[in-house]
Amino acid sequence: MSEGFSANVEYFKLGFLDKNSVSLGREFREILPLLWLKSGAIGRRPEINTDEEPDMLILPQNGFAILVDETKYSEFAARLSEADNINVIYFVTNSEAAFREMSAGLKAENTYQLYRDYIDNFVLGSRRDS
Repeated sequence: MSEGFSANVEYFKLGFLDKNSVSLGREFREILPLLWLKSGAIGRRPEINTDEEPDMLILPQNGFAILVDETKYSEFAARLSEADNINVIYFVTNSEAAFREMSAGLKAENTYQLYRDYIDNFVLGSRRDS
């Protein structure tokens, strides 16, 4: 007890991202920690160490998955069927119909549409300020 407890702490800087960069998929690395937190902050925080945006991320150790390129849905669904512990799925699409169709085709407790949700929240927040 006199030595204390082991701890792991990370500090995050919260700021606004450019909505155009977000909608073009250029801020994925910056959004990934938020998705990890929203998914329950399970396991070690995932990181992307390259500048290239992945087509998909399936992170069973973190309990979530992200489909970045909706044209890769079939491959994503096949890989998800082999993964355990995926409770949250994020789809990057601007089409609400595509989001609903992709969500219906998979078994997950929670599904979310990106980046549309981020942009809508950004716009709603700016309307309140005016």
